[in-house]
Amino acid sequence: MENAIRRTTVLRTLAISPGTREMGFAVLERTDLLYFGVHTLKHRQSTRSLLAEGHQFVQGLMNTFAPQVFVIEKTWYAHSTRSARLRVFVESMQRCTLRQGLTVVTPTPIRVKKMLCGHGHATKRKVAETLIRQHYPFLAKYHRTDLRSRDLYWQHMFDAVALGLTGCEEASRTRGTTQADTTPQAPYS
Repeated sequence: MENAIRRTTVLRTLAISPGTREMGFAVLERTDLLYFGVHTLKHRQSTRSLLAEGHQFVQGLMNTFAPQVFVIEKTWYAHSTRSARLRVFVESMQRCTLRQGLTVVTPTPIRVKKMLCGHGHATKRKVAETLIRQHYPFLAKYHRTDLRSRDLYWQHMFDAVALGLTGCEEASRTRGTTQADTTPQAPYS
């Protein structure tokens, strides 16, 4: 009789911190950070072009990493001039990933901050520092201000990593699995 391999799927998560200029992304396997960065979107493009570029980028990540969970921040900035475009962008990404069979998780920023820092009023800087201190010390070099623009360019990536950890936890809970349940099993006969 052949040895049968019991395949247990390791939970792989694609997290996106949405934006109309920069989009942070992170791919995690359980809590292991596999790939991360910031994708800069072309400026001053139509909503249709923005959606097409975003879809192409996210589809490339999905083709490369084959995630089971897609996490994207719940947007709720009603007074931002870009909020309408951002909302359309986020909803489009959600529909796309749902059609492909992924579990979609949309935590609020307060939920992410509570999970990582213990309270929902932590600053983005505090969330990044917590990620570096408790999970990923190698990310410390990205925790600085971009001297050209004075913006925290890499903050989008930190946001995506935080979303990924939160989404992985929520997806594990809803699937009824724990981290121990997702470890690969040895072959048995």
